Amino acid sequence: MALVARRVGLESWREAVARRAAMADRGSACLAAFDEACAAGVPEHIAAYRTLDAHGCLDRVNLPGDSQKQPEQAENDQIEPPGS
Repeated sequence: MALVARRVGLESWREAVARRAAMADRGSACLAAFDEACAAGVPEHIAAYRTLDAHGCLDRVNLPGDSQKQPEQAENDQIEPPGS
């Protein structure tokens, strides 16, 4: 299993952080941390990962070869997040 920060469709990294943080009722804290990191010069994709990781909001993705899921399902989870 891998922990990832990812965007859905054409959403920005900020929108992705807001979406994932809202699922855990941590929206304002995550967005504040993300904005602070970006203002400090951290690239958006790195700021998104670090912010979501710090708040326990990263997506969990089963990788091919993960014995917990069938290979087809694990591969599909990489392409399209569950629930999207």
